[in-house]
Amino acid sequence: MAVKAKIGVLVMALLEDDYNKTAHMRPAATAAAQEIADALAAYGDVVHAGLVEEEEQAAAAARLFNAEDVDIIVALELAYTKGLVPARCLLDTTAPVLVWNTQKIPRLGEDDGFDVVMLNSGMAGMPELTAVLVRTKREFALVTSRFDDPDGRRRVGEVIAAAAVRRRLREARIALVGHPFEGMTDLMFDGLSLRQQIGPVVWPLEPEKVAVRFGEIPQADVDATVAAERARYTVEMEPALFERSVRLALALESIVKDHRFDAFTAFDQVWLSDPRVGIIPSYGTGRLCEIGIPASPEGDVTTAVAQLIMQELAGQATTLENYVIDFENEAVMFSHDGHGNPALGTPGAVKVKHSIYYSGVHGFGAGFEFAYEPGPITNLALVLVGDGKWRFVISEGQLLPFPPRPISAPQTLFRHDTLPIADWCDAWLRAGATHHMGAARGRWTAQLLHLARMLGIEAVVV
Repeated sequence: MAVKAKIGVLVMALLEDDYNKTAHMRPAATAAAQEIADALAAYGDVVHAGLVEEEEQAAAAARLFNAEDVDIIVALELAYTKGLVPARCLLDTTAPVLVWNTQKIPRLGEDDGFDVVMLNSGMAGMPELTAVLVRTKREFALVTSRFDDPDGRRRVGEVIAAAAVRRRLREARIALVGHPFEGMTDLMFDGLSLRQQIGPVVWPLEPEKVAVRFGEIPQADVDATVAAERARYTVEMEPALFERSVRLALALESIVKDHRFDAFTAFDQVWLSDPRVGIIPSYGTGRLCEIGIPASPEGDVTTAVAQLIMQELAGQATTLENYVIDFENEAVMFSHDGHGNPALGTPGAVKVKHSIYYSGVHGFGAGFEFAYEPGPITNLALVLVGDGKWRFVISEGQLLPFPPRPISAPQTLFRHDTLPIADWCDAWLRAGATHHMGAARGRWTAQLLHLARMLGIEAVVV
């Protein structure tokens, strides 16, 4: 379940000082500030500082936002505000900032007087507010719109959604069973750098724990799951081997729940030679994806994180890998042996089949074979580009109808929205993308770009 953002609301106006004498507007301005806070409640849990007019009120707002550990501060001005007021709050906080340059009226009417101006002239103080952020090197998002403009609200929501993902990453625990697949350079990463710059902690999970739990799963649970899976999927494999795969899947789910992991990756071959398990876990890792625990294959931690990001935005996500270029259709086949999220497959057409790639002491374990449902998709690779620097590589396009081939793998055909496939491949490769990627239905580039800025990392859109 996606984390809700905690939103600090900072609404400001200069009403009364030695020279300005508009204190009669305070009730109307206070009501306007509350209306703004109420509107932002559609995007998360609001921490409202009330109407802020003076520096000491801004300092109190900073203390409130810090105490509540807000994920983002939405700063607005109803009317001109001296720059030291927002500076007092924003210099004493570290949460990402969204400056919403908004007003209720589309224009000043011929009969509108100064009171209307006072509640709709935030643009007067915006240069000071944003200049404070620029001069102090504080990253910020900016949306200019009418208060009730649907497109403006959408853009505000995109920024807040990115802030919610940032919180999720800061709290996330990624299970790593075994080690990354040997020799795969794009799976090599610095765990402390990941923790510092992206957020998640990587926690080793001993294969022994899963092997022991495998033997502890009650047979009644295995039988019930076998029956349930046969009712919703086409199962094309030996009953005893499917039962073993189900038992491994339930063991993974039990361990992940016990240890409160938010995502999972394993060196899939780690149990092949263990007589207690003796099969590949592809079916089990696919089920983890379906129940909301992003799982990547081959000990690929960075793709597990990319998949977690995409799941937070879209609700379901999967791992994909480049396979075969289709020059005739300006597309490329994405797949991965046995592993993928069945929740994203074409409804009613998901099969469970034994692997054709990896045989353990008990034979070929179960995996999935299906075509991903056609429609818009966003791909995300999380890349370590050297010198401790991280990068998002992002691309959007369409998944095309694709009759699945008999290769015991989830599969699809991806076409970029505008680029010929050769140009897309060149750009994707030049950006340093990993050979795995996280992916989800829909279009999420705007949110990912906001998230990259909040994390202080690069982003390349292909």
